[in-house]
Order: sequence, then C-alpha cells, then structure tokens
Amino acid sequence: MAELHFYNCSYYQSYMTSSVQTSDPYHEACLPIHITCLVELKKTNELFYLGHKLVDNYPQKTVAWYAVGCYYYVIEKYEQARRYFSKATSIERVYGPAWLAFGHAFAAEGEHDQAMAAYFTASKLMPRCHLPLLYIGLEYGKTNNAKLAERFFEQAFILSPDDPFVKQEMGVIAFQNGDYHSAEKNFKAALQKAQITSGEVLSETWETLLSNLGHACRKLGRYQEALRYHKQALVLVPNKASTFSALGFVNSLLGNHHEAIGYFHKALGIQREDTFSVHMLGETLEQLTIEVNTKVKEDNDMSMEMDNRSDEESD
Repeated sequence: MAELHFYNCSYYQSYMTSSVQTSDPYHEACLPIHITCLVELKKTNELFYLGHKLVDNYPQKTVAWYAVGCYYYVIEKYEQARRYFSKATSIERVYGPAWLAFGHAFAAEGEHDQAMAAYFTASKLMPRCHLPLLYIGLEYGKTNNAKLAERFFEQAFILSPDDPFVKQEMGVIAFQNGDYHSAEKNFKAALQKAQITSGEVLSETWETLLSNLGHACRKLGRYQEALRYHKQALVLVPNKASTFSALGFVNSLLGNHHEAIGYFHKALGIQREDTFSVHMLGETLEQLTIEVNTKVKEDNDMSMEMDNRSDEESD
C-alpha cells in the first residue's frame, strides 16, 4: 500500500512505512520505499538517524549505505552522496535503487553523461521499471536531444501508461518542438491521471504540470485559460517567481498593464535576478506610458473640440 501511494505521489500517505518500521525496524522489503519516502518529504533528521543506525548494525548491507547516500543527497552534498551510492553498488552490483539515486546525484550537478550511464545500468537491472527510461529521456531533453528524449519517453509510456510524469514529459518535448496542440493534449492527459491518483486535492508535485498547461494555452492564444492554470499552480506553490512572471506576461498580452506590473514586481521581490521579469516590466511600463499619453492627448483634443463647439454656439 505504501508503494502504491508513493508512485501516486501521495508521499504523506506513503509514510505509513513508519508504522512498519516501528514494529520491525529492519524490514528489508520496506526499507527502500521508506528511505525514498523520507527523501521526498525531506525528513533529514530521521534519514540521518536511520542511516547511521543501519550502518552501525548492518555495515555489510547495501541498504545501509544507500540510506546514508540519500541523506547527503537531500542536504545537497552530492559528491558525498555519490561516494556512498558507489559503496552501495560495490557491495551489491544489482541494487537498482542505488543506481537510480547515483544518476540523480550526477544529474543534480549537470553531469549528464555520468547520470545517463547510471540510469542505463539501472534500466538493465530493472527491465520492467519505467523510471530509468524516464530519467534517461529527461537527461537527453536537458542536452537538447529531443528526438532521443522522445524515444525513451515512448518506451517508458509502454511500460507505464498510467504514469502522469511520462505524459507530462512527452508534452514538454512537443512544446519544445513547437507542437502546442500535442503539448496541451499530453499535459491535459497527465493532469487527468494525476487527479485520479491524487484525489480531489492535487499535491505541490503537480505545480509544474499546471504551469506547463498555462504556457501551452498562452501559445495557443487562450489567455484566460492560461491565467486560470497559472493561478492554480500558484495555489499549490505560493511565492514562486516564475509563476508570478507568467501571470504578468499573460496579463500584458491581454492589455491589463496594471495587473501585469503588479505580478512582475512580485516576481522580482522573490527573485531579483529574474531578467525576463525585469525586461517585461520595462516593456509594460513603456506601453502603459504610451497608452496614458495617448489617452491624455485624446482627452485634450476632445476638450478643445467641445470648447470650440461651445464658442460657435455662443456666436
């Protein structure tokens, strides 16, 4: 049940593994999913304690060093994380989760070749699991190799057609290729699957998906729909600069310059180095100034015309 919740991205529900750990602290079948759940929930203290307890009691076990590597991965010390994942894989060469985590630790620092090598190894060790193929596709996408990325996403989709992450990444590739209709179709299919698995309330995991849907709708000229998706994304992850920036951009396209300026200011309040928001704020202010000046001129012209008419009537 915990594994089912985990793959549905319901990490708090998946955390039922803690009750298993209470009755059997070294339950080998439960430990990998429990450790990965702690990573997703960023429970660093618990992960630190579990890792050291496992190393003290079972230093010959792969899962012990995997847990320690996961702790260093969560606190973003990726070099140390790789060291412990390497130790885990040296003890048991066929331990798939450690190879996946090894790839994540490389990917976090932009080491695409090493990350893909680890993911390829994981895919051989876990032939029925779609995750290594998904991550290989992600790495190809980061290196602007869209065709290969799409090929691996399609393979992942064959293995797991119900995983919304796969459909989302297929949508990202379509978006990058300029096929916005296909991108929207994939994003909406992913959202539908996410709503089925997550229930009525979406978790913050799906904020990126909602933002992507907003961008696709904007490209298709459906600005009101784009605003709705970006606002939904903002509910899941408040105070995200890119979301405020996207809301500002759509409002500027709609001619709502005052609202756009407000959103760009919010984005820059969170991330001062946001060059897009800086540029768009300047453009929007300039456009607003032109419109205000034009309106003032029109009002003055109308006022003068009314004065002239009034003079003519008096004569």
